[in-house]
Amino acid sequence: MRFLKVVYVLGVSALTGAAAVAGCGGDDAGGSSSNSAGGTGGGPTGDCTLRHPVCTAVKSDCIAVHDNQGATTFGLRMAQLTITKPDVLATGYIARLVAQGLTMNLPLCYLNGTGTFSWLLEFDTMTGKLRTGGAMPTEDPLDGYCFANMTAGEFEIAPTEIDAPLTDGAWSGEAEALNVPIFLETSPDPIILPLHQVKLTDAQVSADNNCIGRRNSEALDPLNACLPGQDGDPPAFINGGKLSAFITLEEVDRVIVPEVNQSLCVVLSGDIGEYGTGETPNTCKRDENGQIVLKGDWCSATNSAATDDCADAYALGADYAASAVEITGLCPQ
Repeated sequence: MRFLKVVYVLGVSALTGAAAVAGCGGDDAGGSSSNSAGGTGGGPTGDCTLRHPVCTAVKSDCIAVHDNQGATTFGLRMAQLTITKPDVLATGYIARLVAQGLTMNLPLCYLNGTGTFSWLLEFDTMTGKLRTGGAMPTEDPLDGYCFANMTAGEFEIAPTEIDAPLTDGAWSGEAEALNVPIFLETSPDPIILPLHQVKLTDAQVSADNNCIGRRNSEALDPLNACLPGQDGDPPAFINGGKLSAFITLEEVDRVIVPEVNQSLCVVLSGDIGEYGTGETPNTCKRDENGQIVLKGDWCSATNSAATDDCADAYALGADYAASAVEITGLCPQ
């Protein structure tokens, strides 16, 4: 589960300036999805057209692995998440690691990720509701996904249900709070990303219910094994929805990244010397009043840009694409 070392890498890269290069990897898919990507998803023509039956069994524009055609209740998994803010998550090596985790471990279809970070969207067209939340890792994406349903420290992890009626495929929805689990290969316990005022907007579900956005087939290069560029240019998918939320410094200072023994607050600061206490675990420095010294770009009280009097949070922004998967309900506890 290399990706969800993302937070570990945040610590290593943002805090120490390490600059490793993310590999394509991902030959470990379970079941029928295991094989190297080189030339297996396409054909002898030298383009990036998908031809392998694993990739084409479901007709879609986004490499769906479950057919939602005609279903009144159906699920999708975010296939790509292009983070636009905060900066420490949006650029360079960190962004590549995020892409690695969101990308399925399905190399036959030129998807050479680890697939360990899964965010699910389950629509009920009869009620106009959407159930959304993180999923437990699965070794083979063809086996489906279940919503994580557990407690991690002080955080309750479960999907949330929101109003999100589809109008000719267009939809939007808001959740007051959502704890997104990030799993590491070194620990069964996830790191939690505690999101507030989550908004999913400007999204369009395809007519066959199988896609939000689409595969970027025309821009992918056979000379690069039909994989996205190292910095996400070109991307594997054309995004079809937007995400925004905020995270509070107080909460993420209680989220400890075990590999580096730093709080997520310190990681997001990008400067361990300036903002870390140097203790074990290393958390954010506080002033004489017990307030975190680090200033974010957002104010949680007003859910708006930070001011001199309120800068206790960071805004999160992203664009995303999603592909149809089977959702099997809540994971057993």
